[in-house]
Formats: sequence, C-alpha cells, structure tokens
Amino acid sequence: MILTVLVVLVVLLDVARLRSRAAKLRVLAPGVSEHKLLAATGVRTDGSWETDADLVDLVPRDLPVVAALDLLGAVDPGKYTGDTWARGVSASQAVLVRDEYAEDVDTDDPTEIVAFVRRVKDHVKAKVEIAVAPGLQAGPYDVEYRAATLRQLGKRPSLWIAGSVIGFAAVVGALVTDWRWGLVALAVYTAHPFLVFAGTPLRPRDLWVPRFVRTPYLWFKTAGGKKSSAELRQAEHLENASPWYEENRDRNFHEARRETCPSCGSKDLRLWVTAHDLVQRKPGTFTMDRCVRCGHVWQNPRLSEEGLGFYYRDFYDGLGATSAEAVFSGKNGPYYDRARMVEPFTKPERWLDVGSGHAHFCLGAKEVLPDTAFDGLDQGASIDDAARLGRIERSYRGSFKDFAGELKGRYDVISMHHYLEHVRDPWEELDIAADVLPGGGYLLIELPDPEWRLGRLFGQYWMPWFQPQHQHMMPIANLQHALADRGLVTVATERAEAHLCNDFTLALLLFLGNLAPRTPAPWRPERVRLRRTRSFLVWALGIPAFFVALGLDQTVNRFMAKRTGNGNAYRLLARKA
Repeated sequence: MILTVLVVLVVLLDVARLRSRAAKLRVLAPGVSEHKLLAATGVRTDGSWETDADLVDLVPRDLPVVAALDLLGAVDPGKYTGDTWARGVSASQAVLVRDEYAEDVDTDDPTEIVAFVRRVKDHVKAKVEIAVAPGLQAGPYDVEYRAATLRQLGKRPSLWIAGSVIGFAAVVGALVTDWRWGLVALAVYTAHPFLVFAGTPLRPRDLWVPRFVRTPYLWFKTAGGKKSSAELRQAEHLENASPWYEENRDRNFHEARRETCPSCGSKDLRLWVTAHDLVQRKPGTFTMDRCVRCGHVWQNPRLSEEGLGFYYRDFYDGLGATSAEAVFSGKNGPYYDRARMVEPFTKPERWLDVGSGHAHFCLGAKEVLPDTAFDGLDQGASIDDAARLGRIERSYRGSFKDFAGELKGRYDVISMHHYLEHVRDPWEELDIAADVLPGGGYLLIELPDPEWRLGRLFGQYWMPWFQPQHQHMMPIANLQHALADRGLVTVATERAEAHLCNDFTLALLLFLGNLAPRTPAPWRPERVRLRRTRSFLVWALGIPAFFVALGLDQTVNRFMAKRTGNGNAYRLLARKA
C-alpha cells in the first residue's frame, strides 16, 4: 500500500504541474501576418494565423504524447514570453518568424528548430511566443531524435531513463506486494497522459497507446538514437582538434612550485586541496596550498599560460559554449543582488563588467538600474555575441590590461564577479582597476570564500575550488587590505547574503559525474565497456541521493550560513577616494 500511495502522489503532482502548463497555452486566432513560415517535413498547414510577436512557435493540437510531455516539461507557457531568462524551446513542428530574424534552418532535424528559436529568444528586444495553431497537423515524430532533443533542452537522457525506470519499478513493486492496491497504482500511472491533456488545447493523436507499453520502448530508443546536426558538427570539430589534443594531453603544464605565499610572503604553507578536472575530465592533478599566516589559497604549482589555454579550450566557447550559456542563465537572483548592493551608494551612468562572459549579469542589472549603460569586457567570443544580442551596449574583447588606457575615467562602476580567482595575478588586476576608476568611482567584487567550512570538508568536490581554472582564492580581509593599499575604501560587504545554498547538491553532482563513464573525447580517448549501462546505473542510484542533498542544502547549509554570517561567496564594494 505504501508504494501505491507514493506512486499516486508522485503522478498526481506531476499531472498538476504539466496540466497547469498545458492549460496556459494560448490558441492563435486565424488571420494574416507577414511572417515567414518554417515547417518540418510532413507538417500540414491549413490556414494562417495572426500574431504581433517576432517569432511564435506553432504547436499542433495533435502533437504526439512524448513530444508534448517533453515540451511541457521544458517550458511554462504562462511565463515564457515575459521571462527574459526563459531559454527558447520549440515543439519542432513549425515557426512563424519575422524576416529580420529568419535563418535557413534544417527542419528535418528537430534540434535545429529548437536551436533557432533559442537564438531568437536570446535577443533582448525580440518577442517570442509559443502557442497552439488550429489547423496545423503534426508531422511524423522521429523518436530516434528524442535523446538529442532532450540534450538540446538541457536535460540528461540517462537521468530521464533512470527516473522513468524507478517510477515503472515502483508500479511493478506495488502489483507484486499487493495486487489490489497495485491495480490502483497501475490505473493512475496509465491515466497520467489523459489527466494531463484533458480539457487543454492539446489532443495528442497517439493518446490511446498505453503508457506501460510506450515507456519501456522509450527507454531503449532514448538510450541510443541519432546524433543531431549540431552534435555531428561537434564530432567533426573534435576530430579536427584531436591531433592538437593528442600532442598536448600528456604534457606537464605546471610551472615550478612556489615556496612563499604570493599574498604576504610567508613560508608557512599547508597543502589544502588535491583535485582533478571534474568537469571536462582533462588529464592532470592539481594542488592548492593555503598560507597559515594570511589564509590565502592558491594553485601551487600553478599552470603556465599555455596550460591555462589547454584547460580553457572548449569550455566557455567552442564545444562548451551551449553548456556555459545554460549554466549562467539558470539562476538570475545573484545578478539582481549585485546591482542592488550598489544602488544605495550611487546611480551610475556607465558600468563596466570585467570578465563578463555572456553578459548575463548586465542583462539582470539592467532591470534594477534601467538608466545605466552597461558595457562588458572578456577574452572570449561570447562578449561580442552579448553585444549583438543587446545585453550590453559595447563589448571589449581582450584583457583588462589591453584596454586600460582606453577605459580610464569612463566608468562610474567597475565590477569583477567571479573573475579575480581566474587570473594569474589578481593584484595586478586591482592595480588596473584602481587606475581606471575616476575619483569617487566604485569597484564591486564577488569571489568564492575560501574560509567557508564546507570547502575543506568536501575537498575537490566543493565546486568553487573549480580546478584547474581557479588560481587564487582570497579571504575577504586580504582583499580589503589590498584595496586599501590602492586607495579604495571598503563601504559595504555581503557574506551570508552572497551565499548560494547548493554545496551538497553540486558536490554530489561532481561525485556522480566522476563515477559515471563519459563519451570519449580527444583528451579522454579511452572507450569504456558498457558505458551507457554503467552511466544509467550511477544516475539511477544517485537520484535518491539528490533528494537528500537538496534537503541538506535547505537545512544544514542554510543554517550554517545564517549562524556564522558567512557563505560560499562574498561581495565587497569599495570606493576610490
């Protein structure tokens, strides 16, 4: 009976969530528009529709069950258009788009349609909608593309399979332990899609297929399937990059070990962290030392500039661009908090964000300070994309040092959010900031806090150590002294306020990701036997642990931050005298 209750509860909660979203789908009115129609092969259009949006993703009423559930799982239509941070999604059937945003799209690949809608949605001024189009008939659903589509939507196919298997097993377990109550669990489980779509604008054409028949079939199809066009391009990129990686992956990129603290010169050092690259799994072992006297933590021996190039390659740009964009657009609260920290002290006319990346901070800060002009500086190609999308007014691509002369005296506020820990010489960057700022200007800095207790406890699995990219981790007192030496007076700090309650969850994610075998890459060429099976087992067993980790983050982690007044990050605002 307990299993039955759990099955019924989980199913009904999921029904409530998805049904609420399906009910919010707007139905387009018939009419005439000047938009261009892009339609996938086999989609039948009977009529035209009126819209004032720059792009509207057209959803057929008869969209197949799996495609419809995946779509509703990825987007809340009620919030989609007005939410700047909602990533573009598509039913991959048809799109109405204004000529100024139109592109040539391979409509035979559903992930290409998703990618196109996402590119348009990323434009700050573009209005993008998703709506049901009466008279539009869905084309054939190619389940072979499902895994690729899930990946494009930012989901792990193996994690979906693991969760689905657990749910199916719970129903089977309920039937085995008590068949009468088990029949109740089976009935509710089977009724899931009917309950989701009843009374909504969607009428999936294959709703009659029993869920307990469809689901096991989906496991096998989702475990394999076709590669998307983007994934094939990535594979070609990797193949072209293979000779370079093969030549460099076994090299030792470390410089000579430093015997004194770079912050205070003390020789009293302690080994603090030994870590590996847990994200891309590029080869190498990295150590971080801590100065006993001042608490500064840094990579020792540090990587050479050539070594940093090896480990940064295909992380924020290239192969890693899509993943980086998803990570930085996922949580916008800190962006608003950073801007609000400055608000009581000044109403800046011009703001420069150093290490801006995709300029997500500037996008969020503009909502808090609409009259401020934001510019961004970064070494990656993403900063030029940010300017093209309207997130910043001007982009500077290169190092802070390269543009120092040009930037001098032009900005009321300069910010460095999770930037200084990446550079080889943070004190030089502070020198440049102090020189560039005009008198009365403000410098806003946010950094991981090396004094946070869970960092020592979790070792390499504490995400902010982030080896091998993070070079220096400065305690807040050290940063205050360094700023004072350069004529900048600290006017405000935030520690617990800058804390993100995610240490347990991210540590578990890194731990499981380290256990689960990965797809071979040029820097990781070995092929693992039964890779998909082993990956499935790791994530299936890890799902219950995620609930525990989430609970610990919302209880223990939150309590620690509240009680100590510290956190896993801190912010500091300083004014130049």
